[in-house]
Amino acid sequence: MEPEVLEKYKKAGKICSDIRKEITLKLRPGAKILDIAEEIDRLIAAKGGKPAFPVNISINDRAAHYTPAANDETEIGRGDLVKIDIGAHVDGYIGDMAWTYCSEENKLVRTAEACLKKAIKIIRPGVTIGELGTVIEETAEKAGCGVITNLTGHTLGKYEFHGSPSIPNVRNDLNYKFEEGRFIALEPFVAATTSQIRESGTNEIYKYVMDRPVRLTEARTVLAMARDEWHGLPFAKRWLYKKISPIKVALALRQLENLGALETYPVLKDIEGKPIAQSEHTIIVGDPPVVTTE
Repeated sequence: MEPEVLEKYKKAGKICSDIRKEITLKLRPGAKILDIAEEIDRLIAAKGGKPAFPVNISINDRAAHYTPAANDETEIGRGDLVKIDIGAHVDGYIGDMAWTYCSEENKLVRTAEACLKKAIKIIRPGVTIGELGTVIEETAEKAGCGVITNLTGHTLGKYEFHGSPSIPNVRNDLNYKFEEGRFIALEPFVAATTSQIRESGTNEIYKYVMDRPVRLTEARTVLAMARDEWHGLPFAKRWLYKKISPIKVALALRQLENLGALETYPVLKDIEGKPIAQSEHTIIVGDPPVVTTE
């Protein structure tokens, strides 16, 4: 890997890490998640990065893909499990990290962090996907918890934030071996018992798929921004309001989605409504491994 590419990955990871330290000081019951999301957006830019995706602030049984709408009044409640998933990139090279805030001591939070630490401990060139999944699930079980079976870790590439292969958080027989220098994001999701997630809720996150002929001027503007400004990475509906009125944004997104020019990221929730904790880091495979977001 070229040294300048490596440094950009590391800078993106440090941006995420520094933001976690700053934002953690502002997390408390009564804080509005929209204020938190906007502050994270501001900090990413101030530190020399760009968002790799809209920050996910998913509370309790919401596992992922919840980013606040422009008029979101949601506040953090006492004892809530608040999963904050940040992605930043520098020229397309991504840092991806997540943690779970809770105003009270919480077993699920501790277990998610332990699962991630144990997985990072065994990462070396030649480790298999199956070995990573096994250590994550075994760590959760030893703590008396379960994992979300249909959410996975992933690889990272330039302007690619969820690359293949996926890395399940459960025992599996996948023998794919990671090579030195590969960038991966591990993200165990832990619940009281083993469970799954389903799609639920409105869409606030979109992603460019392809160019399509569209009639609305605003739709052409959104498509160009999704392709050229955000380089095909996911974006938040609220970001569009800086240039386009909410009514015209709604019309443009509906047209682009119907044409297959954009895809959406529905909110993911536990199928049984159980609270979920998450922990995530970006790691460079090596001996020893390097955690860019630590």
